[in-house]
Amino acid sequence: MIRRWVRAACISAVIVALALFAGVLATALRGDDADLSYRRADYDVTIAANGDMRVVQHLDIRLKDRDNDRPWRQLFQQYRIDPSNLTDIKDVSVTNATTGERYARIAPRSPSSVPSSQWDGEFARHWYIADVTDGVDDPPEYVSPASPHDDVPSKRVEIGWNIPATTKADHLRFDIAMTFVGTATAYDDVAALQWEPVGEDNQIPVGEFSAMVRFPQGVTRSNSWAWLHYTGRSTTSRSANGDLHFTASDIRNGQYLNLVTIFDVTHALGVVRHGEGGAKDRIMRQEAQQEQAWRERQQRRARVLLISAVVVAGIGLLLIALGVAASVRSNREVRYHGDIEYWRDPPAMSPASAAALLAVMEPVGSSKLTSRQMAATVLSLASKRAIAIYPGSSARYRGFDAAPYDPSVVANALRADPSDRREATNTILLLPAIREHRADLRLSASEDAALRLLEKAGERSGSTVFDLNEMREAFKGWSGGYQVQERYQTAVGTEFARLGATSSTGVWARVCGFIALTGALVMGLAYIGLGELALACLVAGPVLFGSCLVIFSARSTGLSATGQELAGQVLGLRRYLQHFSDFKDRGAEDLVLWDRYLVYAAAFGISETAMRQLAKVYPQLTDPQWLDAHAGGAMLYPLYRPYLPAMYGGVVGSQGLDAMQAAPGTLSAGFGDIGAQLSSSFADLSNTIQLAAPSTSSGSSGGSFSGGGFGGMSGGSGGGSFGGR
Repeated sequence: MIRRWVRAACISAVIVALALFAGVLATALRGDDADLSYRRADYDVTIAANGDMRVVQHLDIRLKDRDNDRPWRQLFQQYRIDPSNLTDIKDVSVTNATTGERYARIAPRSPSSVPSSQWDGEFARHWYIADVTDGVDDPPEYVSPASPHDDVPSKRVEIGWNIPATTKADHLRFDIAMTFVGTATAYDDVAALQWEPVGEDNQIPVGEFSAMVRFPQGVTRSNSWAWLHYTGRSTTSRSANGDLHFTASDIRNGQYLNLVTIFDVTHALGVVRHGEGGAKDRIMRQEAQQEQAWRERQQRRARVLLISAVVVAGIGLLLIALGVAASVRSNREVRYHGDIEYWRDPPAMSPASAAALLAVMEPVGSSKLTSRQMAATVLSLASKRAIAIYPGSSARYRGFDAAPYDPSVVANALRADPSDRREATNTILLLPAIREHRADLRLSASEDAALRLLEKAGERSGSTVFDLNEMREAFKGWSGGYQVQERYQTAVGTEFARLGATSSTGVWARVCGFIALTGALVMGLAYIGLGELALACLVAGPVLFGSCLVIFSARSTGLSATGQELAGQVLGLRRYLQHFSDFKDRGAEDLVLWDRYLVYAAAFGISETAMRQLAKVYPQLTDPQWLDAHAGGAMLYPLYRPYLPAMYGGVVGSQGLDAMQAAPGTLSAGFGDIGAQLSSSFADLSNTIQLAAPSTSSGSSGGSFSGGGFGGMSGGSGGGSFGGR
């Protein structure tokens, strides 16, 4: 039982590992279908005393292969000129960060109207700035206003840079610099600005965004305040001199990111735009309300997530506990609880049923069980003198009259050809008894069905003496062969069912396991869909493991009261055969029964052990001369005769009876394992917890730029969006 639990635990661990790997992969690749994406965008921003911003971008861009043979030739960024927060963009520069080449300015040109060869020679490695207010088809160059005091109409500006025709690229690195003019507004108490590097219109995902923002000289932590608006994962911090640092992860299509900051107006010199009155209290109150509302929504969400996690984990663990208890009971029901230690008589069932009953208690693969059943059944037919099994091919026995059956045939054939050829087959003789007095053989249903299979092989090969190679050829290509096989398999199954040895078990274990499994998968997918991979791992993962453990450890078939009695006989006989040489009170009846013992040893998969035990007690069995003189008519003879070749058998398949060679398992005296030979032949949680905790403050950072971003209002200088052509 321990082995079964260990096996179930290993399978469950593999399933959980694969499920979690799939979840991590799905999370990592979500949104990864974009043809163009920014792997990283690192910004270095300096706010001037006059309210302008110098923005230097370090970009790592990925381009995927597009259909229809459309190479990439142009990358761009678009910004909104708005007199309320941005009046001009100037001092633009573009540098290929990989090669260090600085691009020169050129007039805007759509790549769709230029052949690739001309594009690479004339237009690539240049940058442009265009007014795309009226569209991107042949836009005019953007012209800066003559004076920052001029009335500036709203417009959309595109800064682009032309690259050589590129089918795809994992990493294109560029440094883009520009100055945003007129981003700040001076009030009586503070200067305020809202900068939006990524706007709602952006359709290009950004993997990692980071920025360092420097204030004018004299601005420190004590006279400046800042807030980050972003609904995804982010971090915010300030250095000792007051500089702002923030990061944002996995910016999706349509997500905005903007920075709101205010600082003491005495350090704002030459700001063009002015507002009336004071703005500090109003902006701080407005941001506090937005932040608190956001935190409260996130707190409610986190509490729902954690409550659901506790409920799922609690119900899952309860089901797993009930399932484990039911699984333990199901495993107990397949164990023998009687007091039989040894059993000397053949059990009260056919060899095929004995193999099936042992497999209930000690599961084996279905192919191995089928092979054991067939091997034991064929040996049983030989022990009942329905057939005879001769070593080697049927060619050895040509010239000998093998029907009627004469035990001396084997000895004579081996004396006539003493070359000890290792012929990888056996010869089967269908004895007259199966035609003359079949009823007297007292064959079980499985034995009778197996015999009919052999009879059909003899009929198709045209002889009552045939080896297993010939048997294979007889069934090869015969479309009706599967029907003979099915009749045998049906007889075996029906015969075992009529014993009434088993009962259904483990139903509740499987019910509990499948309910817990379903819950774990549903909640795991839900958590992954919400971006809560940590909860999926820590909640759904253990429940998934426990449910799989219950399912794979539970037994579906147990022993009935009748099965307990028969199990004692099966286990007792197997133990007796394994310890046969240790018994001092063996009698002549044991040797008489040994043919039947070997039949059941094959059914139990211990033929070699049983043969070794018998050879220890009767060493004369390893003497060829003694065997020839005294054991020619016994089933023991072809098993122990040193000239015995490597045994060979066949497995009934859908196309007939295929024979497969088995490697000889030789013993010290030179004899092999008949049972094995015939068998092979017939063969992000921490943040969620903190958010869910009871509030200890107003829920606002107070402009200290701590605690990460929150979902404030969109808008601000730039409203950036990215793209490529």
